[in-house]
Amino acid sequence: MQKLALSLLFASLALAACGPSNDSSNQTQTTTRAQLPTSVTGTVSLKVPAPVGPTAQLKLSLENVSLKPEVIVAQSTTQAGSLPAQFQLPFEPGKIDQNALYVLNVELIDGERRYVAPRQYPVLTKGSPAKVDVVMTPEPTASEKLESEYAGLERAIGGMKRSQGSSEDEASTTAWDGFFDKTGLRYIREIVDFGDKGRTNTYYAYREGKPMAVVQERVPAMAEKPNAVTRAGWDAAGLLVLKTKRDGGTVSVLADADAKSLYDRAVAKYEVISKRTPK
Repeated sequence: MQKLALSLLFASLALAACGPSNDSSNQTQTTTRAQLPTSVTGTVSLKVPAPVGPTAQLKLSLENVSLKPEVIVAQSTTQAGSLPAQFQLPFEPGKIDQNALYVLNVELIDGERRYVAPRQYPVLTKGSPAKVDVVMTPEPTASEKLESEYAGLERAIGGMKRSQGSSEDEASTTAWDGFFDKTGLRYIREIVDFGDKGRTNTYYAYREGKPMAVVQERVPAMAEKPNAVTRAGWDAAGLLVLKTKRDGGTVSVLADADAKSLYDRAVAKYEVISKRTPK
């Protein structure tokens, strides 16, 4: 009888020892689940402050980058408004794997201009926060990239082989230079002199045998600087990405039809001058 009483006592003590431990574990798990965030928040600003248009779009995406390919957990697109701006990107906590790595990707589109974050922002797991302050920098626009490419080509013509020619009619005298590298004709410089009516300078740049850019200047008689400049340019896919027209102090968008006329003229010039033997 004494042995039975001792057995019951030991069993009661064992149950008492186990009971609080299980309750504590369950309470910890419940607290952890309750503390999980349900959104990523923060601010977006530009490294160099600049105004953005009223239709600028702010694109946010929360991505699991531990998976290949990356999996988008949540995303949104909203109007940016004025910067700095606050944001909130909700997500389903059940989709978050605490052993995975998550990043917030941010993109701002303002017309042709695209702003991106120069680095990724880890969030939520592995000690990363649910709130981040994103600083963004501008990427060159398609027209800016083309202008840079054109400027580089202009600098390079001094080391290219050259072919020259001239012609005249009753109204004008035309002189031109064609510049060739190992791939063929890359640049044409043409001057059409109309005497007391001034002159027109036209510069044609080519990429893989196709027009890349055309710059046309109108210079008054007895003047050195142009009073009007037209610029048209096309990317590698042939899309018109540069189309500006400056007349005096007024800058406007070059009409697509006028850009097409310059393109066709550049093609015609290429067909003739590319066959000339450079010296």
